[in-house]
Amino acid sequence: MYKSIKISDEAYKAAKALGRELEKSRELPGVHKVNMSVAVGYALDRALEDARKKRILRESAGVWKDMNTEKLIKDIYKGRKLSTRPEARL
Repeated sequence: MYKSIKISDEAYKAAKALGRELEKSRELPGVHKVNMSVAVGYALDRALEDARKKRILRESAGVWKDMNTEKLIKDIYKGRKLSTRPEARL
């Protein structure tokens, strides 16, 4: 389903440039001719994905603040000394 939306001239030019760039780089597998709706959809998908990643990063901020870092470091070094591979037989 297609919907008409109003965008600024600057946004339209940016979407056209993105479409040309996608055609050149073939970044969208199977797409040989990139029209405006594909370019805008691609840009929106990327923007939403970037926003999702930023939200996840913000939500995880401060989660480790109460962690005992000295114990964590000791556990890491202790774990490195343990061998998990079977002994080689010749």
